[in-house]
Amino acid sequence: MNKYLVISTVGDESLHKEWIKDSPNFDLVLIYYGNNPNKISQYKEDTENLYTSKGEKYHLIKAFIQSNLDFINKYKYIWLPDDDVSISTFNINKFFSISEQYNLLISQPSMKGYISHEITKPHPNVFLRYTNFVEILAPLFNIDSLILMYKHFDINYSGWGYEYLWNHILGYPKDKIAIIDEIIMEHVRPIGQDYSRFLIHPWDEMSNLISYYNIYKQEITYSKIIQN
Repeated sequence: MNKYLVISTVGDESLHKEWIKDSPNFDLVLIYYGNNPNKISQYKEDTENLYTSKGEKYHLIKAFIQSNLDFINKYKYIWLPDDDVSISTFNINKFFSISEQYNLLISQPSMKGYISHEITKPHPNVFLRYTNFVEILAPLFNIDSLILMYKHFDINYSGWGYEYLWNHILGYPKDKIAIIDEIIMEHVRPIGQDYSRFLIHPWDEMSNLISYYNIYKQEITYSKIIQN
């Protein structure tokens, strides 16, 4: 068994085959939320850890962790990417190694393509940036941080505001949350604009979360740069 794990909730157009194309140093869990039996058969060829369930990304991941704590606790770092993240096996392997080398609690690769937050764009000639923000799209947790956080993975439906809560729970560390510019992933599908499936608009969910937990909502920024 590897010491790294990827968990992804996936639909019919998942890009996870890119992730495992060439000698991954990590194990893979897929939670399929679609309805296509052929996809289930195909995905079973990619991992022995395939599950099927319906729901929102972080709700499904919380349920999986709760039911498989002994399995989860065997790993040192666990990555939770959306299924529309394009990235090579080589870069995922390197991403895990850098995060462990720098003893990061939460991290993510820098990102190109469809982007929600400017801070996630890669900075030239930069190795990594210590930040106060890692996006919900593809966060990597060390095991201790994940065990702290996963219990909150269903406090709203959209996941908006979780980034602020994670920083709050960790006590606003200066050098434990990072965006790794050395590694670049591409978000290949447009950011969703239809929020009709939510009973509460995601902006309101985020506002309610911040208010309920009395979170100090810092400006999204980075505190220190490590250059190449």
